[in-house]
Amino acid sequence: MSASESYGAFAYAYDQALGQRYFRAVRRLLAEVLQRYPVEGGMHLDVACGTGLAMPFFAGRGFVSTGVDLSTVMLRVARSRAARLIAGDTRALPLRGTFSRITCLYDSLNHMLEPSDLALAFSEIARVMDGRSQFLFDMNHPEIYPEVWGMKEPFVDEGPDFHLEIATTYRRREKLGRALVTGWAIARGERVAIRERHTQRCYERDEIIAALAAGGLEPIEEHEFDPWFEGRTVKLFFVCRKKS
Repeated sequence: MSASESYGAFAYAYDQALGQRYFRAVRRLLAEVLQRYPVEGGMHLDVACGTGLAMPFFAGRGFVSTGVDLSTVMLRVARSRAARLIAGDTRALPLRGTFSRITCLYDSLNHMLEPSDLALAFSEIARVMDGRSQFLFDMNHPEIYPEVWGMKEPFVDEGPDFHLEIATTYRRREKLGRALVTGWAIARGERVAIRERHTQRCYERDEIIAALAAGGLEPIEEHEFDPWFEGRTVKLFFVCRKKS
């Protein structure tokens, strides 16, 4: 089994277990923001688009939607939902021009392990914005790392064609959360094993604001968000514009 096959099975299982469930929750925030700051169509960019869940939402509202992700395996899953997909790094977007609405969801930015990388990602996003553009993104609330990533029991979910387990640890001194993802998924008629390791960095709110400023962005709205309806804040959701 190749690493690509394993990651492809993970992409599908993640989409089924968490991705679709998360997007059903966050689409309410997206719809509210679009209503408060209306724009007729325009260009939408989904940074770190993953399996492409946000793109049909924007396309259905008159946007021409483009997705960028570093993982070509994730993009293969996204191709069932969108056509305009590009492989690329958030810190060096392979794009010119500007977009009226830009999203980066699923705590993708917590995978930037150094504050300098987070600021670089924000500066690249600012580069493809103009004075009317808005950038909508989420990051994990800092309190969930010791509370959730530090739990002894793994997250487990399964369906008829996948089984997913995510065991996490958190080191407070390093501000790093690590996840071991195991399980299986049916791919091309065969059961493919999953074994992936992922690392995230916990960012405090003031660190996020500082990185935004360094990247040439400023928040105009900030929300605490519970996508799993568990009665606790899990995400910080920001609406930003380019600094004048």
